[in-house]
Amino acid sequence: MKMKASGHQCPFCHPGIRKYIYYEADGYLAVVNIAPVLPGHSLIIPEHHKTSITSLDAKELQLFMQVAQKATYILMKAFGTDAFDWSVQEKPEAGQSIEHLHMHIVPRMKNDLEKPGDWYPLVHQNDHEIIDSMNRPELGPDDLKSIVDKLKEVAGNIES
Repeated sequence: MKMKASGHQCPFCHPGIRKYIYYEADGYLAVVNIAPVLPGHSLIIPEHHKTSITSLDAKELQLFMQVAQKATYILMKAFGTDAFDWSVQEKPEAGQSIEHLHMHIVPRMKNDLEKPGDWYPLVHQNDHEIIDSMNRPELGPDDLKSIVDKLKEVAGNIES
C-alpha cells in the first residue's frame, strides 16, 4: 500500500476500495464515487499507485482509456443515457484532492444541471464545496452497495 507524502494512506490504494468496483481489467478499476456530483459519478483508477497521466507509457495509457470507455458504456446502459463527461484533474491547482491518478466519469441526463455546460466550470474550479471535496455528502453503505450491484449486473450482461 502506497503512502502519500504527507504520511496519510492513499484511499485509492486501500483494500476497502474493492467494495466499490463494478468493472476491472488490465490493472485499472472502475469504482463508484462515494460522494457523487450526479448519479452514476464514477472514477477510473490504476490499481497501483500512479500520480500522473503523463507517467503512463503508451500501453498503460491505452489500457486506462479502454477501461474508461468500457465503464462509460456500462454507465450509459445502467442510467439509460448516451451523454457523459470525462475529466482528469492533476495537482491541487486543477482541483485534484487525492494524489492518485483518476478520471471522473459522470453520466449526464437532460436537465440534470440548469445548463448542460455547467459541469465544465464545476470540474475545473478548485472549490472545496464541489468536486473531490471531503465536504460533499457521501452515499450510505446500502445505497453504495445497491449502485455497485446494479452496475456489476449491467457489466455482466454486456460481457456475456
